[in-house]
Amino acid sequence: MAAKFDLQTKVIENVCLRGKYFRLRIHAPVIAAMAQPGQFCMVRPLNSGDSLLRRPFSIAAVRDNELLEFAYTAIGHGTRLLARQQAGDDILCFGPLGNSFPIVPGSKAIVVAGGIGIAPFPFLNAVLNNHGTFPLTCYGARNAEELIYLEELNQLSEKLSIATDDGSTGFHGFVTQLLEQDIEKYREDAVVYACGPHPMLARVKSITEKHGVPAYLSMEEVMGCGVGLCIGCPIPAVPKEDGQKFYYLCCKDGPIFPSSMVQL
Repeated sequence: MAAKFDLQTKVIENVCLRGKYFRLRIHAPVIAAMAQPGQFCMVRPLNSGDSLLRRPFSIAAVRDNELLEFAYTAIGHGTRLLARQQAGDDILCFGPLGNSFPIVPGSKAIVVAGGIGIAPFPFLNAVLNNHGTFPLTCYGARNAEELIYLEELNQLSEKLSIATDDGSTGFHGFVTQLLEQDIEKYREDAVVYACGPHPMLARVKSITEKHGVPAYLSMEEVMGCGVGLCIGCPIPAVPKEDGQKFYYLCCKDGPIFPSSMVQL
């Protein structure tokens, strides 16, 4: 079993990137040394003022071999409380948790992100670069104001394509439409990595299965414990041959799943 660390550590930086989008950096070298792209940590402020559960956050980046970076939206009680934390404040962090995106040598990586589903991809793209792969990155959001990490993603990608629902920047439409364009060109060697809302992931699954391209989906679910004890993050599995239904646990069996394994 892979090592996990339950730390009380310090906020190094917690800034608003734009609107409801924030970036948190904490000092956690023992987790940073082990982290792999696609993994997550369970995080909450030490002084939460109540019995607040930790929240799961994808590891967005490892900086200077000792800082963990997370991107999040301040939209609920827990994340709004987290957004008020300042440099030097104490943070509880448990991780690294879950499995990671597989690196497929010699493949044409296509990254597909929707909204805050961009969170795991600065890390993944950097690791892919280290393996000599520069991915095609397709990034969608509702509007231009909800796009983050653009400069970094542009540097870490062979091509960064943007889609917005309202047409305020980039392609006017869905990010999965960009995927369809790229997959037509590279389907012989393509491997797709995706994270975003379930309807987006369902469309990614449909497109990649149509073209016979492997896809790995980062599933986002509410979690209570992060290690499978609370059984609070079920993911419907593709039924067995006899039609029997069963479920994976996002935290324990994922959060990364081959698209062929999950029912969306």
